[in-house]
Amino acid sequence: MNTIGEKVKAIRKKHNLNQIDFADTIGISQGRLSEIEQGKTKPSAETLNELRKKFYVDLNWLFDEDD
Repeated sequence: MNTIGEKVKAIRKKHNLNQIDFADTIGISQGRLSEIEQGKTKPSAETLNELRKKFYVDLNWLFDEDD
């Protein structure tokens, strides 16, 4: 099962970005990104929109934990 956090981390790694650069790109702090990747919190609607726009993320895929 892939969680949202695991998928966000996979997107970041696919683009060869560290947490700081990836977080800057989507407009959040590195600490917030870390919490998302660890599954401690979910991304906000604004963060999801930035992921969609900047990294062409299919939000249906992101929320499908069976994928």
